[in-house]
This record gives sequence, structure tokens and C-alpha cells, in this order.
Amino acid sequence: MTTRFRIARILLAINIAVGAALIAPGPAAAARSDCPSGYFCVWTGTNYSGTIQRINVTNSYRAITLNATRSYYNNRSQRTWLHSSATGGGSTQCINPGGSSGNTSGWQASAKAAYLATVTSC
Repeated sequence: MTTRFRIARILLAINIAVGAALIAPGPAAAARSDCPSGYFCVWTGTNYSGTIQRINVTNSYRAITLNATRSYYNNRSQRTWLHSSATGGGSTQCINPGGSSGNTSGWQASAKAAYLATVTSC
């Protein structure tokens, strides 16, 4: 194999690697649409970014296992209660169907539980 041929192969390999890096898809953009119908969802980041937790069990407290709840979306036809305590105590916030926040603050940013009710509105 000639030196010229080896150089051509190396350059081709570099071009392929660089081209693949330029067109490789990045992570999908987070969005409220990541929360399926019938679910209450929380995200670790603002504007529905970061790790998502989806909850769809009604009439019981469900622990929020994320280290932060910086966004939420109630994609249900019933209300959801957000709680500061994993057992349902502490501060609470009622979220109507379709209710959302892309940037929580205060205790809501570290909420520990959700209660998905069967009652329609707050």
C-alpha cells in the first residue's frame, strides 16, 4: 500500500467521523407533550426539561421520586394535588385539569407527593 493511498484512507476516515459527529442527533427537546393523556407529570428542569416522572394512579398519594420538581403538567380531566410531604401532609396546591407550570418556586420546586383525585376541578 502506497503512502498516498494510506493518507487518502486516513482522510476519508476522518471525514466520515467528522461528518457523523456533525449530523448525529442530539437529545430530544423536552416538552409538555412528553406527558401522556391521563397523567400528571413532573420534570426536574424548568420548561418541562430534565428527567420526567409520569403518575397516573388515582385516589392515593404517589411519591415524587425526583430531586426537584421545577415543572409540572396535569394532563388529566380531574384535579391533582401537589404536596410538600411524601405522605400527603404539609403544604398543598390544587392543580386543575390542564394546569401547568414551567417554572415552579418555593416548596413546589421540591414537592414530594401527588394525589390524583377523581373530582373534576379545584
